[in-house]
Amino acid sequence: MVAFTKIAVAAFSLSAVNSLSLFNEYVDRALAVFNTPNELNSEYNIQQQKFFQIQKDAHVSDDTKPVPGKSPIEVCDYSSKQLLTLDEITISPNPPQAGANLTFTAKGTIDKTITDGAYVEVDVRYGFIKLIHQTYDICKEITKVDLECPIEKGKQVITKEVEIPEEVPPGKYLVTARAFTKDDEYITCLTATIEFPYQ
Repeated sequence: MVAFTKIAVAAFSLSAVNSLSLFNEYVDRALAVFNTPNELNSEYNIQQQKFFQIQKDAHVSDDTKPVPGKSPIEVCDYSSKQLLTLDEITISPNPPQAGANLTFTAKGTIDKTITDGAYVEVDVRYGFIKLIHQTYDICKEITKVDLECPIEKGKQVITKEVEIPEEVPPGKYLVTARAFTKDDEYITCLTATIEFPYQ
């Protein structure tokens, strides 16, 4: 999981407001099932309809676009102006596997030189459970992918190999990150859902 955080810091981002509101709605609906004999059945049906409408609305408002390269990574907040345009992200193996080295290559263009003070907000979730919500200094973290600040504007290629621990618990992980310059200009927003199968 630490490896995914490092990858996230090297490139991407997203918010969890929709997930939390959906989770609250889901819990309310699940509890309603156990508390509804016949007299509450109609109330449950109304709640169920609202829940599925919320899911539908959340999906419609998704503002993501897949990044070329057939990786699980997508640009989030796509309609917002961002300084980084990704041409391609490839990962190998795809999908990632516990206990295997993951090779990550990102190609893109940065519209403005990134200097000290830039930061990235990273969330890692396991299902609905937030494992990590942390802010990282981009200039400190990019040294782990053999880069350093300032990151000059123009074309960039990042390649890194990281080890994924064999002990990664099976399940679905959502990694999101929003990166900003020191002046809070939006560098990028990327998100990825990665699932490690049960053995």
